[in-house]
This record gives sequence, structure tokens and C-alpha cells, in this order.
Amino acid sequence: MATTKHRAGRTRPTALNRLRHHHAAFPLVSAAVLFAVLAVVRVAGAFAFPLMVLSVALSGAVLLALPREEWAAAGLRRFAVLPAVVGTTLVALVYAETYFATRASFGDGDDNWTVWVPRLFEDMVPGVPLLGTAAMLLSLGVLVPLVEEVCYRGVLYRAVEQERGSYAAIVVTALAWSLVHLGDYGLNPLNLRVICGVLPSVFLMGLALGVCRAVTGSALACAFAQGVCNLLLLGAVVAPF
Repeated sequence: MATTKHRAGRTRPTALNRLRHHHAAFPLVSAAVLFAVLAVVRVAGAFAFPLMVLSVALSGAVLLALPREEWAAAGLRRFAVLPAVVGTTLVALVYAETYFATRASFGDGDDNWTVWVPRLFEDMVPGVPLLGTAAMLLSLGVLVPLVEEVCYRGVLYRAVEQERGSYAAIVVTALAWSLVHLGDYGLNPLNLRVICGVLPSVFLMGLALGVCRAVTGSALACAFAQGVCNLLLLGAVVAPF
């Protein structure tokens, strides 16, 4: 165990070990605090791109609240192919339903939150369009899904599941995941129609990802499902039906 020595030769727990001890003793309280920090940084990221980047890093860092031996219980484990295919199919169907419902309700202009998906990555690699596209695909297909699912359908899901069961974990993590997306859509520029579209859409997507987590037992399966569906959504926005 990593410790810090006192002058008298004693040792005391590091900040990381104190965090892990607190999380083990009070998982719901700890999860709520961790989420509050993430939410503040992510929503603030709507107004400062560095904070958006920081929020991604912090989401992955939530995993440090658990010792290595508890990662598997939090969903960081291999998954069977068939349940993952079923889960991914469910998530894809929900993504499709929300895409078409949002388009029917808000049109295909700036009031539709989905049209802002590729715009989030504009100027990521200024002056090099091909690299910018590659960065967008890598971010939406791999990086963001992995970090988010490890955080939401991993650590936070496990904390709620321990105290309140799987159904509560599905709903709570879906709600939390939808709220932090205000850092991506609807606040800068302020557009209430975008907010009214994105919150229920992402909540439903989060429910589907939560079911995927329950079916597969793996946050990594959820990351795969989200990555596939993010790219499908991007394709639908760029080349609409």
C-alpha cells in the first residue's frame, strides 16, 4: 500500500487511499460527490474548451476511486459476444428512435441537437481537415465512449447498484449522463429547444446503455455499443436519410 511517512516513522494513508476507503464505506455519497465535480467541469466546458477536455480526463480518473481488484465488479471485464450484440442492437434502436423523433420535433436546423454533434469537433485540428475528421471519428468511436462508460456504467453504476439495485443504477446513471451533456449542447449558444431535445434523448440512450450493462455485466460492452452508435448517429447527421 502506498503511504506517506511521518517523522516518527509512522505511516498515514495517501489521499488516494482515503478516497478509496471513503468510497468503499459510503459508495452513494462518494459517487454523488464525484459526479458533482464532473458535472460542474463538464457543463463549464460549454464555455471553455480546455474544461471540456479536462472533464474527459476526470471522467476516466473516477476509476481511481476503486482498487484494482474491484475493477471487474465495476464492469471492467471481458464480455460475451452474443449479449454484447443484443445490447448494442438495443442501443442502436434507441439512438435511431431519438434521432428520428428529434428531427420530427425540431427539424434539421440549429434547434435539433444532433446537428451539433460534428460541430463539437470543428477546428480540432485547424487547417488539416483529414486529421480533424480522423480525430472526430476516434473521439466519438473510441475515446469518449470508453471514458464515459467506465465512469457512468462502470464506477457510478456499481455504487448505485450496491445500495439500490440494478434498476436504480440504470435510471440514475442515465439521468446523470443526460445532465452532463448540457456541457455539449444547448448552453453555448443558449438554445432552449436544443436543451428540450437533448435531455430526453440522451436519457433514453442512457437507459439503453444501462440495460446493456445489466445484460452483459460489462462497462466495456457499453463502450463498444456507444462507440458504434455514436458513429451511426454521426453518419445519419452528415448524410441524413
